[in-house]
Amino acid sequence: MGYVVLLAFMAFALGMVGCGVAGLATGWIHPWERGRVLRPVVHGLGHIFSGCGFFCFCVFFLFALSEGVSLKLLVAGAVLFLVGTVLRGVASFPDR
Repeated sequence: MGYVVLLAFMAFALGMVGCGVAGLATGWIHPWERGRVLRPVVHGLGHIFSGCGFFCFCVFFLFALSEGVSLKLLVAGAVLFLVGTVLRGVASFPDR
């Protein structure tokens, strides 16, 4: 059952990356975020970084039972997720 949940989370993470790519390519933003987001490119990059970080988390926990997985993957996922979250926050601040 745990594997099914992790695979669903991985699909969600890939969906976040897809939304980020759509935001970079077309400037598309979710309807519920359109009022807050002032920089669509930065917002798209934030989605890509957050999605990649969340995907690294899921891969780490998917293979956590085997001995071959490294904690570097978990740290990389945390850093990517944090950078993506900061970028998504920066996208809502107005320019000076």
